[in-house]
Amino acid sequence: MKSFIDISSDKIWIYGLDSPRFLEKKDVDREIGKIIVDLDREYLIDEIIVLNWPWWFTNLRVGSLALNLLKTLKNDKIIFYSISKPELYKIFYKKWWIPRYGILYIWQKSNVWLRDNEEMSLISMIKKADINNYNNEYWPLYLDQVYDEIYFWELDNQLKYTYWNWRLTLITHKWWFLEWDEIALHKVDKLEANYMIEPNVS
Repeated sequence: MKSFIDISSDKIWIYGLDSPRFLEKKDVDREIGKIIVDLDREYLIDEIIVLNWPWWFTNLRVGSLALNLLKTLKNDKIIFYSISKPELYKIFYKKWWIPRYGILYIWQKSNVWLRDNEEMSLISMIKKADINNYNNEYWPLYLDQVYDEIYFWELDNQLKYTYWNWRLTLITHKWWFLEWDEIALHKVDKLEANYMIEPNVS
């Protein structure tokens, strides 16, 4: 079975099952290894796309370790693909599904990243409270998908995507679909936590 696992967010989400499973951050350390092994026993996972970066360190570290352990237990009979959130958003942008500029959440209460999808680069680290000040220069701005629904105050331009039937579905003003092969781009033998911390250039 193919699965899509998001270890880059405030919750770990496991898609491709009968219904998505998620772990709150307080449960990650002690629960993720057992849950992933139990899910494999039930569903026989053989391929996983991992959305890897740039959020919470514990999710990235523990999620990678648990998935690598699963591969060892399965005698390497599992294939990993790793994709970062900026890479995924670049695909959305190249299909004209989202704007060039967007705000990415980086697991900080007050700071966010203003990023350019065309250049795949960080423009600046900015204060979340100042996002509206950048609308004129970078309009329209999209907001990152965040499972904490109260983090951003404007939800109309917030991204929402899910995974079902071997397709990633982006929901904006309409539904857009990415097939498995469009996002299974970087095959890796071992998952590495993709922290990719960039300097504060504001």
